[in-house]
Amino acid sequence: MTTQKYINMSPSGLENLSRDFPFFMMIIMLIPFYYLTSKISAEKESKAREGMKMMGLTDDMYFLSLFIFFLAICTVTSFIVAIMAGVWIFKNNDGSLFFFFTLFYSMSFFGTAFVIVSILPTKRSSSVAATLFHIISYYVSLAMWDPTTSSAL
Repeated sequence: MTTQKYINMSPSGLENLSRDFPFFMMIIMLIPFYYLTSKISAEKESKAREGMKMMGLTDDMYFLSLFIFFLAICTVTSFIVAIMAGVWIFKNNDGSLFFFFTLFYSMSFFGTAFVIVSILPTKRSSSVAATLFHIISYYVSLAMWDPTTSSAL
């Protein structure tokens, strides 16, 4: 629903918001993604998972524990972002909708972190690759926003 405040907003304000806000969201959500990638790669380097498997840990419980851990971090981050954005930026939007948007966006990196860690051998290379992947994918998406971009691309 378009409100009167939104209709009366200056075009330059809308342009700045649509240009700058995704960048800040990308930077904010980079923090939990980097943290998860570094933790998974540190466990891989130390071979802690193999030790836990010898003591009876199943793969299902291992991935479930990492999922719950990452979900807790992403929930706190998304809650803080939703509160801050709801107070200062999106005053007329439903806060729960924005919260779930940020939560699902940050949780989408869970599988990506495992893919990156499985390809690269060390903690440092995995963390750098995860950061670069996240930033480069953001800038690739900017190319898709341009209306002059061909549909074949």
